[in-house]
Amino acid sequence: MAVLTIYEGSGVAVEAISFGGYKGSKRADRYLEYITHHRTRFKTSTTMGSISPITSRSGMTISQSSIDTFTASIQGEVLVKGQGDKSVYTAAIARFNRATISEAAIIVFVSSEEDVGTALKYAQEWDLEVVISCGRHSYYGASSTSGGLVIDLRKLKKVEIDVEGMSITAGGGCQAVDLETPLQELGLSVVMGAANDTGIGGLTLGGGSGFLTGQYGLVIDNLLSARVVLANGRVLEASEEKNPDLFWGIRGGGSNFGVVTEFKYRVHRQGDVFFGPIVYTPDKTSAIQSLAPRLQQIVDSSSGKLAIFIAFARIAPMPSINPLILVFYDGPESAARSLLSPVYDLGPIADKACMKKYAECTMDSPEILGPETHRFYSTSSVSLPVGWDGELVGGVVEDVGAFLEKWGDVVRPSKVAVEIRSYEVSGRVRPDATALWARDKGSVCMLNVQYDGSVGREVMREEVVRLTEGLRGRISEGGKGGGHSNPNFAVGGEGVEKVFGENLGRLREVKRRYDPEGVFRKWFPIEPALPAA
Repeated sequence: MAVLTIYEGSGVAVEAISFGGYKGSKRADRYLEYITHHRTRFKTSTTMGSISPITSRSGMTISQSSIDTFTASIQGEVLVKGQGDKSVYTAAIARFNRATISEAAIIVFVSSEEDVGTALKYAQEWDLEVVISCGRHSYYGASSTSGGLVIDLRKLKKVEIDVEGMSITAGGGCQAVDLETPLQELGLSVVMGAANDTGIGGLTLGGGSGFLTGQYGLVIDNLLSARVVLANGRVLEASEEKNPDLFWGIRGGGSNFGVVTEFKYRVHRQGDVFFGPIVYTPDKTSAIQSLAPRLQQIVDSSSGKLAIFIAFARIAPMPSINPLILVFYDGPESAARSLLSPVYDLGPIADKACMKKYAECTMDSPEILGPETHRFYSTSSVSLPVGWDGELVGGVVEDVGAFLEKWGDVVRPSKVAVEIRSYEVSGRVRPDATALWARDKGSVCMLNVQYDGSVGREVMREEVVRLTEGLRGRISEGGKGGGHSNPNFAVGGEGVEKVFGENLGRLREVKRRYDPEGVFRKWFPIEPALPAA
């Protein structure tokens, strides 16, 4: 078996690979430089000045001797609030969504599964909330804790590519970029999300969708196996053959069952793609709303190669809400432009779509992220029913427009987007075949509220829940189904029933078997089922 090991320990080892004229050893130095640049190293915490006591949820004060003993037992590194370099601690609790930043009591940068088990045991011994951190990209705030213990996986970065077996195995601390970059060199790809700085753990466990979903299904549909550390420290392999109920649960059930330290995915052949935004003037808003259902038909006829994202947002420096269409086509430009002729017939004011390497499509641009002052997010989503019409989208745009007018510059980069891609492949999988219930074959409407932090997180959470419930009401009136929430685009107020649907009962059974004490309960927490009478 030909395997390329991209990262192992503190260096890069290339074992044997030859594919498409590519020699892995020629790229080893590049990958070492790349990974070193993206990986943050932290020293074990040392005491500086007075020590602030760490108190558990039940009021116990954790002694310094206990912390020192625990730190010595960890192969990786440990940071403790109030100890060591404050700037290092601040960097460690930083999050993509600044609204979710919280001051953890202890942060453990694990370097092995043994470290994970040790950290879990310590957290339970001292009654500390446990959260798991990888890419720190959660809108929900699943990787943050106030006063608890963070198991940070970013040191688990080993990546192995099996070209003959068409698979990639990646450590639980990887971000999508750590997989996409080396695969690109081999003419391969893996189904990941739309942003390459997303951690593969949260993305996968929440279901995961991306530009390649139309052709190959969701991220979880391409997951072959995983290694999971349970609350008691036991390490299990989860796959269709081994612990299949756990494998079922982690495919959409999030971090409710354990810490996933390794993922193995199916990979696919990949060429260049047609990708980029097409921007319109505000007067084209109504025409684009009316065109949306037609675009769904075009996407459905493309064999999954085409994906379209219609967004309505204020694009600096324009004062009004502008519509834009982001297009992705896995094929030549001529075929893409032919399919997209209705889009171009509307007369855009800017067209930046062009041929690119696939891995370039998932790089977040400053235009998408918005200004540094507006990196606070409150996001939710609703699946649109099959057969939805432009009037439904128009109602959503009207509601969001009123919201933007109400809050003004506070929420200037906010947007509403209709994600139009083919869910035919993922829709062939029954909703109860994995834990992910939201497998509608229609589209997804995402509300992305981005604000400047001058208002509280709960205020914006309530606004997003209100807007989302309004959209659900419009869908219910149509009586065509839909209305589920995608857990990866959720603010936390949706409730487990709307996220897990009819799978919730079985998820509670799986929870009882693998985490009966409810140690993992940060991300849409599932209550264990009661024992049978």
